Amino acid sequence: MMVTTVVGSYPTGVNVQNEEDVRKAIEIAVADQERAGISIISDGQVRADMVGIFALNMPGYRKEGNRYKIVDRIEIPDKPATVSDYLYAKKLARQAKVKGIITGPTTMAKSSIVEKGSPYKSNSDPELIYDIAYAQAAEARALTQAGAEIIQIDEPFFSVDADLEVGIRAVNIISKGIDVPAMHVCGDIRPIFKKLLEANVTILDHEFSSSKNLEAMDRDLIEAYGKIIGYGCVDTATDNVETVEQIERTIRMGIEKIGKKNMWIDPDCGLRMRARDVAYQKLANMVEAARRIG
Repeated sequence: MMVTTVVGSYPTGVNVQNEEDVRKAIEIAVADQERAGISIISDGQVRADMVGIFALNMPGYRKEGNRYKIVDRIEIPDKPATVSDYLYAKKLARQAKVKGIITGPTTMAKSSIVEKGSPYKSNSDPELIYDIAYAQAAEARALTQAGAEIIQIDEPFFSVDADLEVGIRAVNIISKGIDVPAMHVCGDIRPIFKKLLEANVTILDHEFSSSKNLEAMDRDLIEAYGKIIGYGCVDTATDNVETVEQIERTIRMGIEKIGKKNMWIDPDCGLRMRARDVAYQKLANMVEAARRIG
C-alpha cells in the first residue's frame, strides 16, 4: 500500500494549559491517527500554533497578545522545543512511525513583527531568516538524535511572499544531516515548483485536492531530481468529508501524472481547524482509498 501520512496539526478538543494537557492531547492525536491507519503520524502539534511552538522557546522572540515580536538577535535555544512531545508520541505509537515537524525560517520570520532596536531591518531580512535557520537546524539535530528519521520543514509562505533564493538556502541549512527531509508548501505552487525542486529535501509536499497544482507536475523532472511528492488529496479547509471513492479518484489522477512510486498520500494541510470527528473520518477515508489502490 502507498505510504500515508499527515501534514502535522490535529484537533484534539483539549484546551492546553499545562504539561498534563499537552500529554493528554498527544495521546488523543496519536490514537486517532493510528486508528485511522496512518503509517507516518505526528504528535499533533498540540503545544501551540506552528510559529508559537518555536518562537516561545527561541531567544530573541517575545509574545505580546497574539503576535510574536522579534526584539533581539535570534539565537539557538538552550533546549529543543519539540523533542519531548516527539518522544512521547513515539512511546505511544504502536505501529506507525512518528515524524518530526519544524516550522521553516521564512514562515517564522514573515509571521513575526520586527521591533525597532532589534538587529534586523524587517521580517524579510535575510540575516533574520538565516539566524532562524541555524536555530531550527539545532532543533532538527535534536529530533534526529531522538530517533526521528523523517523531519518535515513547513514553509507555507513560499507560495505567498518569499525570496526563494534565501528561503531555500535557509531550508538547506536545516535539512543537512536529516535522514529523510521533507518540505511542506501549501497554496498555489505552480509558478515556483521548478525552484522548489532545488531544495535539498527528499519529499515535496503540496495540496492537490482543490487546487490546480497537478498542472505543475512533471514525472520526468520529479524523477530526475529524485523527489517524492507528498500528495494532498483531502481538503483541510472544509468540514465536508470526502467519500472514499472521491479520494481514490483524486489519487489516481495524481498517479497518472506523478507515478505511484513517486507519491506519498496525505491531507492538503494540517487539520487543526477541523472538528475532531471530521479530521478522523477524513484520514480514515484517505487510508481506505490508498488501500483500494494498493
